[in-house]
This record gives sequence, C-alpha cells and structure tokens, in this order.
Amino acid sequence: MYTTILWEVREHTGILTLNRPDRLNALDTEMREEIADAVHKAEYDPEVWTLIVTGAGRGFCSGADLKARAQAESAGGGNSITTQPMFDVQYYYPIAFGELSKPVIAAVNGVTRGAGNNMAFSADFRIASEQANFGCNFVERGLMAEASAYYLPRLVGMAIATEICLLGEPFDAAQAKAWGIVNKVVPHDKLMDEAMALARKINSKAPIAVRMTKQALHRAHDQSAEQFLDMQNTMNTKLRYTADAKEALAAFIEKRPAKFQNK
Repeated sequence: MYTTILWEVREHTGILTLNRPDRLNALDTEMREEIADAVHKAEYDPEVWTLIVTGAGRGFCSGADLKARAQAESAGGGNSITTQPMFDVQYYYPIAFGELSKPVIAAVNGVTRGAGNNMAFSADFRIASEQANFGCNFVERGLMAEASAYYLPRLVGMAIATEICLLGEPFDAAQAKAWGIVNKVVPHDKLMDEAMALARKINSKAPIAVRMTKQALHRAHDQSAEQFLDMQNTMNTKLRYTADAKEALAAFIEKRPAKFQNK
C-alpha cells in the first residue's frame, strides 16, 4: 500500500518505519503524505494504543530531500513541499505527532537531521541507538528550525535549545541523553526491543486515561493552575465512568492485573 514507509500493528502498537534507506529516509512529498495517512490510521484505529516511529537502514531521517526539492524548482514546479499550508497536519507531520492523542515513541536508529529532529523532538518518548546522532542544521540551509524550535525549549530549556538551533552543530546519542533530549540510549541491535518493551509498559495502563493524561500534559503550559484543575476535574469525571476505570478498581480489590479494553 505504501511505497516510502512501512506500517504494521503489533500488540496494540502501531509501528511506522520510514523506508527510503538509500536516501537516509529523507522526506519527499510522497513520504510526508504517507506519514500523515499512517498517523491518521493510528489516531482512529481503536486497536492502536501507542505509536513507534523509526527508520530503515542507517538513518532515522536525514531531513527534507533537498535533491528532490532542487529538481522540482529547476523544473519550474516550485517547492512542492513548502507550498502546502504550513499547519495542515496532512503535510506538517510534527504537529500531527504532537497532537496525536496516543503516546508516540521515537526509536532513533541513526542519522537525524532537520525535519528528522522535528519528528523525534515532537514524540512523547525518545529511545536512541548508540549509533544515533542529531543535528539541527536548518540555519545552514537558510531556514529556521521549524517544529524543533517549538519542542526543544520544552525539553531542555531555552539556553540549550538556542545553542542547538542557532549553531546547528551535530551531537551524538550520549550528548542527547546528557541534555535530556532522549530518555534512554541502548545498543543498536536492542533498539526496537526496547521500544516495544516501553510500548508494552504504556499499553498495560488504561488507554483512555493515558490519552487524557497526554492531553493534560500538553495543555499545562498554556493554563493557569485554576484552569488546569478545572480541566483535570472534568477529565477524571469522564474517566470514572469508563469500563476500564471500573476494571481497574475491580482488579485492585481482587489483587490481580487489570485487563483493559480501551472502553
């Protein structure tokens, strides 16, 4: 069905693999559209509770496919990527990752530049292979740091985000861990095992409660304490009437693991 990505659902986890290894998974228009379609599937499939994003080959994502962009411009077609509405999530996929109601795990397997950072930084969790390396090199291309400039200050604070975005210098997985960008660095051959283990751990919780908690975390930045308490009150009132909340209470009383059904 797809030509630039791979998509599968395993154990309530959607696995989206960028699949242009010969181009280090550089993004062209087709890949962006296919990513958007897969994210749409992840959002609306009740069997998908968590999403993992990774790359095939040596790269997670090396950024936009500049060769394809140059060819389009030289052919007089303009830039088929940036002529789309900037905040239409069909094309501006990092916003789609951030806005996806379900947790997103970036399993960063290798080279990550430009738009690849946008995807990784907008995920809820980042697990990096020891071979992963990052570089927010937009300014070297005459551009600004897109979604990276939005997500990085929230991850690492303004001082480090400024250093990363304005200098554009590459950094490895160990430095990413030291800065707090990635949650964990693992041996390369264990990356997907670790990502799936994390997905299973998330999926062992009540899925609706997980989604509402993610929503609350994302909204907290823009609300007063009073607004936030009102919101969480409304959310918890709704959650108390879900089948999963009733199952959690029954499991606690009966001293057994809960069996959640996303209901």
